[in-house]
Amino acid sequence: MAVKIIVGLGNPGARYEQTRHNVGFRLVDLLAVRLTQGLQGADGKADFRQSSSMQCEYARLKVADHDIVIVKPLTYMNLSGQSVQKVLHWYKVKAESGSLLVAHDDVSLDTGRLRFQKGGGAGGQHGVESIIECLSGNKQFDRLKIGVGPDPGGATRGDYVLATVPLEEREILEKILSSSADALKFWLTNDIDKCANRFNAIDLSTKVEEKKTV
Repeated sequence: MAVKIIVGLGNPGARYEQTRHNVGFRLVDLLAVRLTQGLQGADGKADFRQSSSMQCEYARLKVADHDIVIVKPLTYMNLSGQSVQKVLHWYKVKAESGSLLVAHDDVSLDTGRLRFQKGGGAGGQHGVESIIECLSGNKQFDRLKIGVGPDPGGATRGDYVLATVPLEEREILEKILSSSADALKFWLTNDIDKCANRFNAIDLSTKVEEKKTV
């Protein structure tokens, strides 16, 4: 049975839970619950365990013909690659499309958008930069970007992604996280191009609402 690894990026600790930078953690938490629901003997709660050797929290699930490992690195965002490298080594999984997907925040996308991407650079996302560096420059893994923009730019970007999501954005963010969890379930049985074609056009951002009221 082939193993598929889904990594959500974020920072551990209560102070970061509701920040924009932690939408990757929140997404994989939601995905784990949805995948657990309906399994025989399951209570709808994902069982994450902590691994000091892999520097992460992880949940391992068997759904239909798939062996899935959901990972939350505990290294803090900028060192995410250290954990991902160890997880891949432990499960003997190659960092390639269809086997590894990294879910993370993206300031270049407005809040309410998502985007599947195959390979490519980090786009300034330091967790992805760390993963590419620790994989010796390998960029050929899948990504699911969750919009947290618009990008404030410059020196304020760091404070922006580490700020708590404001109340007026939370409803939209919850909706796009729900759509993203559905998208990840689809990824388990479909290639990245099909995922992009089906989900990348979703736009729940405030810009859409503004257009409707004009």
